Amino acid sequence: KRERNKQHNLSIICTMKLSPLTLLFLHASLQYNDIAAEASSNKSAGNIRGSSNHHHHHHRKLLQDLTTNFFTSTCDWSTTPPSYVNSSTGSDRADYGTTTSQPYKSIAYAVSQRQPCQTIYIMGGSYQNNYYGQSYNHQNTIASMTGVSDLIITNYNDDRPILKFDGPGGFVGGSASSPTTNVAISGLEIIGPNYDISYDDAASNRLTDRSYYKGRGVAIWSGHHIHMSDLVVHGCPGSGIRVNKGDYVTITNNVVYDNTWWSPRAESAIVLAVSEPIDTKTNTKMYLTDNVVHDNVNKIPYYNPNYAWDYSPIGGLDCASYSACEAGEVDGCPWQCRYGKASQDYIIDGSGVYVTRNSDTYTSGWMELSGNTSYRNGINGLVVHRTYRATVRQNVIYDNGVVPRLDRVEEVVEDWHAGASGKSRQPYSGLTLNNAVDVKLWSNVVAARYEDDFAFVQEVDSGVPVPVVAGGNNKACRGVVDIDPASFVTTVSDLSVCIPSTTSTTAPPTTTSTTTTPTPNYVEVSCGNQCHLIQWSYNMGPSYTSAENAEQMCADECDARDCRAYSTQKDYNKNDGSRLCFFYKESVEPNPPECASDPFNTSGCTYSTQEGRFFIKPADLVAYNVLDYSPSS
Repeated sequence: KRERNKQHNLSIICTMKLSPLTLLFLHASLQYNDIAAEASSNKSAGNIRGSSNHHHHHHRKLLQDLTTNFFTSTCDWSTTPPSYVNSSTGSDRADYGTTTSQPYKSIAYAVSQRQPCQTIYIMGGSYQNNYYGQSYNHQNTIASMTGVSDLIITNYNDDRPILKFDGPGGFVGGSASSPTTNVAISGLEIIGPNYDISYDDAASNRLTDRSYYKGRGVAIWSGHHIHMSDLVVHGCPGSGIRVNKGDYVTITNNVVYDNTWWSPRAESAIVLAVSEPIDTKTNTKMYLTDNVVHDNVNKIPYYNPNYAWDYSPIGGLDCASYSACEAGEVDGCPWQCRYGKASQDYIIDGSGVYVTRNSDTYTSGWMELSGNTSYRNGINGLVVHRTYRATVRQNVIYDNGVVPRLDRVEEVVEDWHAGASGKSRQPYSGLTLNNAVDVKLWSNVVAARYEDDFAFVQEVDSGVPVPVVAGGNNKACRGVVDIDPASFVTTVSDLSVCIPSTTSTTAPPTTTSTTTTPTPNYVEVSCGNQCHLIQWSYNMGPSYTSAENAEQMCADECDARDCRAYSTQKDYNKNDGSRLCFFYKESVEPNPPECASDPFNTSGCTYSTQEGRFFIKPADLVAYNVLDYSPSS
């Protein structure tokens, strides 16, 4: 109750996307740039605001596209009638649910009565799990997702239903024997009990394992073809949205904040963990895109009741050789050996966007983390941890590392800092690649919390990190950079490059902030060594020296002529670092027609270049489905 930031007024500009699935969202974002998410100071009221007619139309189109282009359902989505839920006027009876005048009352009942290939429309109102407010350790969720398949759960028209839970979570479930498959959840606000929990309360329950203190907004434990979008998830003691053991998962265009405060499970805000492929396809199948993720902080030290006293997953120490560790003492037991134990008195976990422990399990396919805005989270804004094959692109990351560093003085000392007083957090507060292999790093902007925090860093258990396989146009506005190759990240002094324009006013007991990010004139696409679209009508432009900033000069020239995109490449006729501009005409369609969609991955549409880069207007990126060049395509 004493936490700040109970009221948020976010103005989110959807970042341009390159992934096939979230291109569907770009059509909406071009007309619906002002999506606002607001949570009132009494933690209950919230809605998404904007051009509601446009948003409603495009939201429904997206759901329709999912049934034809994403799901693998064998049932017929076009013939199954929807069901409706209204907490105020409904009744959980078998003869209800088929009309808005006789809806079901609870989401759990509607899910239990689902038909194959059905859409459940949740009407405006407040929804709670069974037994809400009556126990600190019940097992009731808003709706169980175990064994659920071929189902869309979404808001009705422009209604913004509010779902409150005080147990294991909102939508939770899925197992190896009963996975969650072909499911979409969208258009809802999910609120956990964080705002009604104090630090003293949570600390005293750290070892009790009660569900009240570790609930998650959405948690799918096994499944595939899962799509979560347009959700506002906040106040959850654990993760806001996570999927374990999943494949073909998209988590996009969500606002996730004020989560992970009170759980002792070392959780992060949005998570893909121990993913498992359902096929051997090597394309990108997992997407964390265009989410706004902030103020998700671990305020309780990690505790894992399954850890033996002499076990530690970090540090490589022989913990059995320390008698103090067996006695559960702090003095005389190394901090690495106290990790996850009752004696842990520090916090080194909890980030914004997080993919973890996928390298051993996710053997086929790529992950994409792009277009996310991540700020004021506990440790890092974005982490690729023990994961292979990830594209990290166009993320805006700043002012993370809220967990205290003991060598720095906090301007405001909060009660939960007591649980982080035994050891400083690691000096990372930006974008971290931890034991990550085959990573592409494009056009991310990062401002660490402190100048001596790492903004970009590669970390490995031993030896030398594997170099990033492709990348460029990354910028660090504050903090240390340790990325190989070093040329992939440029250090700049202008903080406005990395931190969106922000206005904030503080009036107790609430804090209101507004964040806006301008829509770029051009979006960079990763083009490998095939950056010239030979089948797009073009003109060759001038050559600029390195001192003239060729990319900016070409952009200005493109603005002034018949031009939808431009590329730059090494000027073969000079040997002084000069770069040539190529301008692709807006007035002429690509020919042959097959080069009008995904041209960088379509045979015969490109020409080899050296040191090439490609930029395109956002609307044309959508119109021509311009995706990153993928050598596996």
